Amino acid sequence: MADSIFRNRREGRVFWLLLPLIVFLYLLLFPRPGGRESFMRPVWSKGVSAGAAVASQAAGPTWYFRAADEFGYADLQGNLYYVGETLYNLSLSDTGFINYGSVPDHVVVMNTRGEFQYSIKTHGYPLLEPSGQVLYSINTDRSGLRRIDSEGQVLWSVVFSAPLATAALAGEECVIGLLDGRMLLVGADGVVEHEQAAGRSRIPVALGSAFSGDRSRIALISGIEPQRLSVLQRREGQTTTELELVLESDFRREVQLRFAADNRYLFYEVEQGLGVLDIRKVSRTQFIIPGVLESLDADSGFAAAAFRRAEGSRLLVFRPPHSVLLSRDLAAEQLYVKVIGSSLILGLDGFILRADLLEG
Repeated sequence: MADSIFRNRREGRVFWLLLPLIVFLYLLLFPRPGGRESFMRPVWSKGVSAGAAVASQAAGPTWYFRAADEFGYADLQGNLYYVGETLYNLSLSDTGFINYGSVPDHVVVMNTRGEFQYSIKTHGYPLLEPSGQVLYSINTDRSGLRRIDSEGQVLWSVVFSAPLATAALAGEECVIGLLDGRMLLVGADGVVEHEQAAGRSRIPVALGSAFSGDRSRIALISGIEPQRLSVLQRREGQTTTELELVLESDFRREVQLRFAADNRYLFYEVEQGLGVLDIRKVSRTQFIIPGVLESLDADSGFAAAAFRRAEGSRLLVFRPPHSVLLSRDLAAEQLYVKVIGSSLILGLDGFILRADLLEG
């Protein structure tokens, strides 16, 4: 959730300095296979810096990107609609963003072109949920959560008996994981619709949470010694445990989880790699990659993950559960991935790159 930038007057110089690197990356990352198989074809690369030239009219839906210290909005044709520099921290959504200052007691919500939408005064930590239509605020001591409207009015608030450790936001619903291991499902009116204790572990603590795209499932990672992965199913107003697995990991921090677009697969962070759970078959696969999972995204066709290593990064592109399409080391300190349909967007220091998955 953090980012920064190059100055506008240096944009052209930076791009031409990066051009040999971009060409090299094309040849290294996306070689054309000799036989008929899936492969990634580079489409375009774009130098990005704060104040970069932007399109005057939108050619299609925009999506947000991160590229080391840069962030912004673009479309699949490579048109930029906004490029900015992270001041202190960042909350990005499909329709706008919050760029936090060092003292977040007053926040400004901007749209995808960096135009002012509204501002509110708050003493918490505001977060936009992914669509950008709903604004939440976490208390500075993590003791509660509030939903706020564009006038800064509190619509509802929930106070916790233990500090918040992880949260998954989806429209007007949210899943809250607490340091005592409990999970709370909070509905649109602020009422706790479901509460669940962590499975038996030496230390009960919530470490990760995620909604499926249709919100029919919730995934949780909780506990230390052992850690557990739980999948909850929501049906006819009831929330029940669909499955629970013991993990070999020993994380002492928040971890990443994400459902595939078809809700069948769940991707979750493991130590030195990425786990894939086939919920239908209750089977697990692991990609062993030394490093820390930095970025993870997926769509209906494939998924991508970026790992931060001692030197550089590792890019993994795969079809679940275990078909590797691409696995490469990159000399980039930070690497961000975004999957849109059959397109992969890579964000590196100073530029973004699009490659498409094709059959050939």
